[in-house]
Amino acid sequence: MTRSVSPKPHLAALEESMLERRRHLLSQVTRLEDDLDGLQRNAESERLERGQERALAGVLERLDEHDRSEVAAIDAALERIRHGRFGVCDGCGEAIPTARLQALPTATLCRDCAQAREASPRR
Repeated sequence: MTRSVSPKPHLAALEESMLERRRHLLSQVTRLEDDLDGLQRNAESERLERGQERALAGVLERLDEHDRSEVAAIDAALERIRHGRFGVCDGCGEAIPTARLQALPTATLCRDCAQAREASPRR
């Protein structure tokens, strides 16, 4: 059973915090993409420099994927806010405690359900 959570006083602050983090991540992704483009344009480097550039490009790509994943989680949390489902555990349908949401605003599970999911064998 899924319960709708009534607006909480902290909701506006959490939403603003997530929006600010989202802006920061998108800015960071843009900078990383610019760095990757610069590396690709500098293809005249010696072999050692190319190896270093490939390693750096790999790190930047992984960071980019992580940032994109975090932006997607923020977008999903903002969508839950818009639809009145923010703060409801996807596992048990109970309210996720405010302290957990303040620490992890993109949380979709209460602590108990998150621990149970981590403890269960992956399928």
